[in-house]
Amino acid sequence: MGDSGGDISVMVIGAGSGGRLIAQGLRKAGIPCTVFEQDASLDERSRDWDFGIYWSQIPLNECLPENVQSKIITAQVDNIVPTEDAFLPIFHGGTGELMHKIPTPYYLRLRRREFARILGTDLDIRYSKRLISVDATSSPGVIATFADGTKHRASLLIGADGAHSCVREYLLGPEKGKLLYSPFVLSVAISKLPVDKALELLSLHPRSSIVIHPNGTFDWLGGKYPMELHNAYDKPNIADYEFIFMTGWKQPDPLSLPNSRAIVADMKQRAEALAEPLRGIIAAIDDGSTAWSGYSIYWPTQGWEAHPSRGKVTLAGDAAHPMTPNRGQGLNNAVLDSYELVKQVGAMPERTADALRGAVVRYEEMMWKRGKEAVMSSLENSEAVYDWEKLKQSPLFTKGVRQDVE
Repeated sequence: MGDSGGDISVMVIGAGSGGRLIAQGLRKAGIPCTVFEQDASLDERSRDWDFGIYWSQIPLNECLPENVQSKIITAQVDNIVPTEDAFLPIFHGGTGELMHKIPTPYYLRLRRREFARILGTDLDIRYSKRLISVDATSSPGVIATFADGTKHRASLLIGADGAHSCVREYLLGPEKGKLLYSPFVLSVAISKLPVDKALELLSLHPRSSIVIHPNGTFDWLGGKYPMELHNAYDKPNIADYEFIFMTGWKQPDPLSLPNSRAIVADMKQRAEALAEPLRGIIAAIDDGSTAWSGYSIYWPTQGWEAHPSRGKVTLAGDAAHPMTPNRGQGLNNAVLDSYELVKQVGAMPERTADALRGAVVRYEEMMWKRGKEAVMSSLENSEAVYDWEKLKQSPLFTKGVRQDVE
């Protein structure tokens, strides 16, 4: 069990990107921190994806020691150096014409697993630790109990355990804390492409392309049809590049896509409505690709002001504000959570349990408001991008990937 002596300590539940970033920031500030993760290793899960750092580059760097910060660039999907004039293109799915450019100055496009691996540098991460209970009232500090029977005590417990957060359920109960399911389906596949099709996709944009069809389908090719480069870092041969394809649509009825082959076949069928070269690019996805599909989930952030653990147990990242994914705000808000929490802790006049609780309360008052606005703005955007009549009034068009709360 961890030390509950005079100095403060922190435990983070969840070793995703957000949890690791918080731990790095606390380590940089000289605060002891231990991270607990239910998976057996970072590589246990087969799914991987990528995400963009659009407006949180400075907060990200503020949380990181120099030896970690200098490695982040190597987690990119490619070797492109971030520039001021970077943008994301949106194409009309029916005609193939360029509809809009979203400014993305100096943005980073990161591979999730490699980003997390780098963020794990020098951290105390304990794997195979599934949280089963939290006790923040029977003794000083917080005691976490894990499924293997072990316990750990710290001054503060931070739930960074993702959208399906056990810590959120502890703070809000199963009803108030439960996820909501949107009617928006997102299918994802990761695949290499024949060189000619890879070149066609890269000619649209070297990283990501968004395709929106009047029939209500949204695609992210690479980067609703997103198509996007997923893993080309230090790969000289285009035949070795991996791309990620995402197809989204609105469907209130139950989803019936039982396996990866069915998902890929469905993505190809939906892409038949697209203009060339978009249709042919998606048709070239390997039928045996890793793929997954599901309804986008969200939870409008709310506070837990009256909870007796206030100031001793808190949330960050997707545990605090899970949102629909159509505007790239999730990771950026998780980064800002880390920065704001570490900033409040670092500004404490003294390192005591009382001062720590005050720092956490100040963080929560900022995060609750910002988190709810980000969740609702993302939901509004999802509603609009699947409705052709509302598309150009969507946050994706009017705000791009900028922060919701200025």
